[in-house]
Amino acid sequence: MATDPNTIETSYINAFKAGFDLAFQQSTSRLRGYFESNRQASEFDFYDRLGIAEDLTENNTRYGDNPMTEIPHDRRRCGLRDFETGKAVDPKDLVRVSSDPTNEYTSSMVMAANRKIDDIIINRIFGPAYTGKKGDTVVNFVSTTAGDITIGSISDATNRFVTGGDITKEVGTEGIDVAVDYVPTGAPAASGITLDKLRAVRRVLLALEAISQDTILNVHLSSFQLYELLKIDEIINSDYAVRKALAEGSVTTFMGYRFIHSERLLKTGTTRHCIISLPKAFKLAVSKDVTVDMWRLTAKKNIPYVYLSMGMDGTRMWGEVTVKLNCLEA
Repeated sequence: MATDPNTIETSYINAFKAGFDLAFQQSTSRLRGYFESNRQASEFDFYDRLGIAEDLTENNTRYGDNPMTEIPHDRRRCGLRDFETGKAVDPKDLVRVSSDPTNEYTSSMVMAANRKIDDIIINRIFGPAYTGKKGDTVVNFVSTTAGDITIGSISDATNRFVTGGDITKEVGTEGIDVAVDYVPTGAPAASGITLDKLRAVRRVLLALEAISQDTILNVHLSSFQLYELLKIDEIINSDYAVRKALAEGSVTTFMGYRFIHSERLLKTGTTRHCIISLPKAFKLAVSKDVTVDMWRLTAKKNIPYVYLSMGMDGTRMWGEVTVKLNCLEA
């Protein structure tokens, strides 16, 4: 929609009409509720992580020394960024329109803030994370290997996987990446969201001990992947699924996954980068939640001004439960 401040003139009236209709848009954050959130009051904060304790050893020595085990610690650094927007409301315009648009302006700005929160999560979850005592050591997300599932060695600390078959392991990175052309056997072929990909992800996370058998994983995907799911027999056939997805026209859960729609997920060429995760995968740091203020601008003939601001940023916390699911989307 146009951003010309003079566009309000389109609402000038000769007769009374009630209210304003807001344009179709994403009005709420689609991702925030599925990740952890924390208040942060400093420019940088550190979130500590505790690793895996060493295996127990058999005690077969009389009057022996007490065992001493090591449990690794590390931390993730998270900064903060500030965001803002504002809108002046000229009283000359108000007398020409049928109703005060200030509330609608505020609602529209809050909707834009909610979309920005999603963008923060989407852009940070597969980006570099910062660790170390000073937060100056970069931990990159695992890269894609054609035809395979690639696991970062940091996420496979216990060496559950070795390279071979449909698995590749990348040294010094974390996370799980499912190639757009992944197939369990045979020649790689680019595809959208498939049961083979979903089955493989669940297998990997179970093997990493990142989930249990009854864990529900969140899948953030676009309308195109939801469209593709409604073409899979196992999903639309009531013999396989408890809920009749075809009758409802929507797929919400299947095979231990919860599907959440978002059109803002990153896309490279014809590949959509969907997210499979648990809440522990990402930490959203909030210094100032979405806040709306209103005052009058004395330098602008005392006209009303609506101001919205927020302070947020985030970091990936655990690559073991962060999956990039690459799907073909023409």
